[in-house]
Amino acid sequence: MPSQFPPLTTRFAGEFPDLVRECAPDIPAGVRVGAVNAPLAREFGIDKGAEHTALEQLTRSFASVEVAHAMAYSGHQFGTFSPVLGDGRAHLMGELTCSDGRVVDVHLKGSGRTPFSRPGSDGKAPLSAMYREYLVSEGLRALGIPASRALAILETGERIRRRAPEPEPAGILVRTAASHVRVGTFQFARIAGDQGAIEPETRERLVRFALERHYPGWDEGPGDSPAPALALLRGVASRQARLVAQWMGVGFVHGVLNTDNVSVAGESIDFGPCAFLDRYESAACFSSIDTGGRYAYGQQAAITQWNIARFADSLLDLIDPDPERAVEEASAVLSEFAEEYRAAFTRVFARKLGIGGDPGTEVEQFVARMLEALEREEGDFTLLFRALTEGRELEGEFAAGGAWRAELEEFRARAGTDPEHAEALMREANPIYIPRNHHVEQALREVERGETARFERLLEAIREPFTRREGFDDLESPPPNARYFTSFCGT
Repeated sequence: MPSQFPPLTTRFAGEFPDLVRECAPDIPAGVRVGAVNAPLAREFGIDKGAEHTALEQLTRSFASVEVAHAMAYSGHQFGTFSPVLGDGRAHLMGELTCSDGRVVDVHLKGSGRTPFSRPGSDGKAPLSAMYREYLVSEGLRALGIPASRALAILETGERIRRRAPEPEPAGILVRTAASHVRVGTFQFARIAGDQGAIEPETRERLVRFALERHYPGWDEGPGDSPAPALALLRGVASRQARLVAQWMGVGFVHGVLNTDNVSVAGESIDFGPCAFLDRYESAACFSSIDTGGRYAYGQQAAITQWNIARFADSLLDLIDPDPERAVEEASAVLSEFAEEYRAAFTRVFARKLGIGGDPGTEVEQFVARMLEALEREEGDFTLLFRALTEGRELEGEFAAGGAWRAELEEFRARAGTDPEHAEALMREANPIYIPRNHHVEQALREVERGETARFERLLEAIREPFTRREGFDDLESPPPNARYFTSFCGT
């Protein structure tokens, strides 16, 4: 096994020059590798013990690159369409082919200005925001939820001004993802094509690229193959429905579900003002910029369906040349999204309750009643389900009278779920440790001072979220003032 990363390819930039802009990352001479995701580096074939050295080598190679690429995309940001957005502080460095054949993007975030940067922007990112993305993305992956991953964090030695009155340390995130092609990428290709700014066949090739990379075998099976654009729309809708249901099951709030933050690969990407629920609240919204609650916890499925509708808008003429038939086909996919999300949501929560099999409408209604009761009594989301898993007594309105237990046992019996299987399902679905907001914030404030012990301890816990660790009791507890937590996007 090698002690350095293999060379990166630049297939996307080579195939879609109209969808990128050439530019070089700004990596200061004094940059140091602050944190390395050693398990991920080993997945890419790096020897155990050589991970830090390999990342130092990779950083040096990035610093000497004269041409990288900023990706172009559009986006509906809080419902308002911006025709040209793009990577304003990020660079696509290339693609890495893994030993198992997977292809992942290697991308820098906080790496300086690009042609898409806003006027006056320095293209840099706060070091704390990069460490937040590392924690949250690793936490999601450990919970079994698809997400981009941090490979390393580079500490540049620079200080930048953001929301704090004093300058704060800057950092660069080295992250990987199945790809960074977004709904907004297709929106940009559509509008630029309509304006004659790019070749008209670019969108068709982009559809084929996304299918080949993320949905191989899409055209196999009995009967006629669907139009490629329809197959892609259906695939993305299905994965996003399941992804959001998984978020809901662990109380994750993405925070900025603009169309430019929705991956066609079906991964969680672009973590900014994200957070996890402490007390259960369907309208929970932690982002300082989401003043209207557009992307609140309980709105995530509806807004994702809206985003998929905007994706469909960008593909209609490729779905069918007849506009009426194209709208009919796209509308069917949106209906399928709603059905698949409901089924996935019910399945996720059924397992949290120890119900196997294929839960039906009665289980869905039971889950709804349970969550309503939990919200009324302002119960802690993670603690309640873990207490149920471990057979501990529950407090509050939901536990009163105990009638719900008999109903739950009836559901389990109907599904053929014996007590041992029920416990196994719950232990695999209900974490002990999540990246609780107050612990994340404490760790990030210490990182800004050059202290990483608290961060490393929290990372260690959330990488094994279902296993209780001796001496980690404090990481289970909610804060006394969870209602007043606010998160920031780091721009």
